[in-house]
Amino acid sequence: MKNFIWDFDGTLFDTYPYMVTAFAKALRKNGIDPIEINPDEIYAQMRIHSLGSAIIKFSALYGIDQERLLKDYRNYEQDEVNLAKPFENVKQVLQLIVANGGKNGLLTHRDDQALHLLEKYDIKKLFTGLVTSKQSFARKPNPESLNYLIKKMNLEVNETAMVGDRELDVAAGNNAGVITILFDFDYMIENDGNPDFIVHSIKEIIPLIKGTQDTV
Repeated sequence: MKNFIWDFDGTLFDTYPYMVTAFAKALRKNGIDPIEINPDEIYAQMRIHSLGSAIIKFSALYGIDQERLLKDYRNYEQDEVNLAKPFENVKQVLQLIVANGGKNGLLTHRDDQALHLLEKYDIKKLFTGLVTSKQSFARKPNPESLNYLIKKMNLEVNETAMVGDRELDVAAGNNAGVITILFDFDYMIENDGNPDFIVHSIKEIIPLIKGTQDTV
């Protein structure tokens, strides 16, 4: 395959640990004793499902107003996530795609903070198309934003892959008719959405660029 559309959180950048820290700080601000907070449970809820589901679950568990918990989380999130780094081999793989005549696109529910982090690690220049939450597209798994990138970047669907760490990324790719790659870096995803490929490290995508690996 030639072109790759990338999710951001948990795919290009290892942001979940920092999101969990921000979430735990928000819980503590709302009077929850640190001994009652289980970071592993927060991580699993975010990783397997979503931030939104974590807000719903833990606000109910601790009797906190959902909007208040989300607001407090957002107040801590930016500073924490700014500490995140790309997964190992991300830059090398992005460069290889471009060197082989392909294009990289970004499709994330995160705001422009994602773009700032791409700039910080000198990889934004390797992207041809960028979609963040600042644009008013329907959220994944709706393929609207992915279809927009395919058109804007002038991509052929049979030469293009969607790469993400959750089932909704796979579903968005399937809905758009592109190749799908699940990046299950911590082996936590059970309902994988039937991707064409499953990888556990970014480096495993290299043979896919060359078209030498069988489908799952």
